[in-house]
Amino acid sequence: MNSINILEDGKKKLYFDIVQVGAGANGGQFFRALCQDIATHFTSFSSKKNQQVTFGVNLVLCDADRYEVKNIANQLCLSEDIGEFKVDVLAERYADVYDVSAGTVTMYVKTIDMLDRLFAKKDINNEYQQVKVLIGHVDNNKTRQLFHDYFYSHHVDDLIWIDTGVTGVEIINKPIEAWTDEERVSVQQSGLSGQVVVGFKYRGEVILEPVTQIFPDMLDDATSNFPDESCGELVINNPQRSATNRMAALLANNIMNNLFHSQSIYNHVLNFNAQTGMSGGRTGFISNEQTTKFESLKEEFRHDFS
Repeated sequence: MNSINILEDGKKKLYFDIVQVGAGANGGQFFRALCQDIATHFTSFSSKKNQQVTFGVNLVLCDADRYEVKNIANQLCLSEDIGEFKVDVLAERYADVYDVSAGTVTMYVKTIDMLDRLFAKKDINNEYQQVKVLIGHVDNNKTRQLFHDYFYSHHVDDLIWIDTGVTGVEIINKPIEAWTDEERVSVQQSGLSGQVVVGFKYRGEVILEPVTQIFPDMLDDATSNFPDESCGELVINNPQRSATNRMAALLANNIMNNLFHSQSIYNHVLNFNAQTGMSGGRTGFISNEQTTKFESLKEEFRHDFS
C-alpha cells in the first residue's frame, strides 16, 4: 500500500497545528477520540525510558453553536449542557479528562483572514516541522467553499484538510401511516452513508485534491449559507443517524492517528456505509503518481537547503 510520509529530512519531530471547525454530531465524537489518541501517545512515550515524544500539538476547536434539547439524543450532550457553547463543553469535559490543552473559539469561521489568524505561525523549536491540519466537520457547503479558497490561496503553502460528510435521513412529508412499502424501505436505508476526504498541499503544490474537487457539486451550491446566515428563511436539515456520525468520526480519527504514529497519510478518499460497515464507491488509496510527485518535491526541498 502506498503512503505519504510527511516528515522532512533534517526534522526530528512534527508539530501539529490543528484547527477543528464544527463541534456537532461528527465533530464531538471526533474531538473526544482525538483527545484520547493524543493522551495515549504521550502516555506511551512517557512510560518508555529513553524514548522521546515524536510530535507536539496545538489544538483549537471552533463553533458558535450552543447545545439545544434536540442534541441530547445524537450528540455528546447532557441536560446540564443545554444553552452552553458546544466547544466549551467538549473542551472542559474531554480535554480535561485526557489532560490535553485545547483552545476554543465561540465563533463561526467565515473568512480567510480568520483562518490565517487561527493558523498564525507558532514559535516552535527548529527540530520540529510545523504541520497545519484543518479538520472540517461542517454540514454546509458555504463553509467548504471557504475552505476550498483557503486551501488554494497562494499564501498557503502547506495544509492538510480533512473533511467529513454524512447523508441525512430521508424526510417524507406525509403521515407515516400513508407511506408506501417503497417509501418505508427508502427511509430505512437512508442516512447511512458518508465520506471522509483528505486534501494535502505541500510546498505550494496539491498532492491530494480536497473534497471540493472530488465532489465538485459542493462548489456549485449557491443555496448554501454559513450557519448564522439563513437569509430570513427557515433552514431544515435532515436528521442524521448516530451510527453514521460515529463512523465518519472514527475514519477521520484513524487518519490523524496514522499521522501521530507513523507521520503518514494512507488514504485519500473514504466512502462508507454505516449499515454494512463497508467502504466503496470512490474510496481511494494513495496512488503511485501522488507519492512520486510528493517525493520529488521533498527531494527539491532537500537540495535547496543542503
